[in-house]
Amino acid sequence: MSYEEQVQQLFRTDPGFASAVRLLEKLNKLKHPRVLNFSHHDLDGITSAFIVRRLLERYLDAEVVTKLPPYFKLSEESLRETLKGEGRFDLLLLTDKGTFGYYDDFLKYIDRVLILDHHPLDGRPKRCTVLNPSADRPVPAAASLLCHMLTTKLDPTDNYDDFAALIGCRGDFAFDPVQKTSVDFVRPFIERAREKFPRALEIKLERPTMFDLLNRDRTVLINQIGEVLHAGCLAHLYNQTLGIDIPYGPELVFNFLLELAKRRDRPAEFRTIADVLGRMQKGQMLSRVFEQYKSDWNMLNRRAENTVFLDEIRDVGIYMLFAEEAPAMQATQFPAILPFVASTRLDELKLAGGHSHVMLTIFCPKERGVHISMRGGGGVLDCGAMCYQLASHLRDLYPEREGIGGGGHDRAAECVVDKPVPMYAVMHELLALVQEMSRIAKALESGEVTREDAEKARLLRLDRNLNVDSVS
Repeated sequence: MSYEEQVQQLFRTDPGFASAVRLLEKLNKLKHPRVLNFSHHDLDGITSAFIVRRLLERYLDAEVVTKLPPYFKLSEESLRETLKGEGRFDLLLLTDKGTFGYYDDFLKYIDRVLILDHHPLDGRPKRCTVLNPSADRPVPAAASLLCHMLTTKLDPTDNYDDFAALIGCRGDFAFDPVQKTSVDFVRPFIERAREKFPRALEIKLERPTMFDLLNRDRTVLINQIGEVLHAGCLAHLYNQTLGIDIPYGPELVFNFLLELAKRRDRPAEFRTIADVLGRMQKGQMLSRVFEQYKSDWNMLNRRAENTVFLDEIRDVGIYMLFAEEAPAMQATQFPAILPFVASTRLDELKLAGGHSHVMLTIFCPKERGVHISMRGGGGVLDCGAMCYQLASHLRDLYPEREGIGGGGHDRAAECVVDKPVPMYAVMHELLALVQEMSRIAKALESGEVTREDAEKARLLRLDRNLNVDSVS
């Protein structure tokens, strides 16, 4: 199936896609509509914001206000504060910001709410317009590709839209150009991109990047671009370290992409990262930030050597790393550098331990509390389900405490627990969860499983590829 055929098929079969198209077609009848776009502050979210900004300006002649706050969920309070300063809008567009049931409440403030997202649902909005391929079951994808698909349906894309979507898909690990693998949903687009940007996907023997989890003696240009821009998202955190005034990282990257498009260079002709960064001031700033990022990476790489084996569940070796982030990253509310460094150890741990797959849990004390990242699992254990259940249990134990949340994808997820919940309590519940999973997995394999355990297995997605029909 070609990419264009996939877009047409999605339009025919996904009610959310058809509804999103109709919503923007109706909005096109307004004169100069105003659109407020909140997007995730990572690469997928920033490239999503870039693509929809250009679509809305071309197709609707809209005024678009883009917000990239340093948190995942959008709260009602944050929306209210933004509206106080920005005025009235005709559309609230949420890209790569999760799909939460309470997003329906935002219709009190703006008449139209459109959600473009690929994360598993946490509640189902009933009145918002939602395009999310993971609405009924997890479908690995990228929000930037959904934005690109919407653009493809409504208005012709150009090389900059295509290149941004490629960066976004790379940022969310939706494909690996070195290993020549991709998740099913993005494969038609990647095949199309390979024809348009062959130099960006050409293997070369250079320093491996954060995306090169296997064969760490080679990389490709798109991986190098993705890593430099990921480091750029952290740029403002290096203000004190570098002794210069650096703008908020996600906005720096977003505006760099906009300037890249205005520069009218041809992405297909880029050969090196220097070609991409060029002589623009923002490009030189990104280059300087990246040098500091590499220094922090090397320091954290030494910390990541100290992993501990916990257990093996369904042939997945479970390991833990207890380590602090780089000094400049101590206040972050998101995975900054350490989880990506640790991820490069997955294959090494798998080979050394003789496991079929490996899951690595990174337990990271921060200024705000504890940040747990889970990576790997081989599609057998579900990182997102584990982080969600861990956070849910901790909220039950500490109902009066805010700042406890968790979830994500099956191979990459986060759980954040703010102070004053004690660190030892978080560690205790994490280890208890692993112990409980081990017990349930053994019961499932033996066929001696209670209804209670069968329900726990379902919530943790331990029952995938196993028969749990027989319960006692």
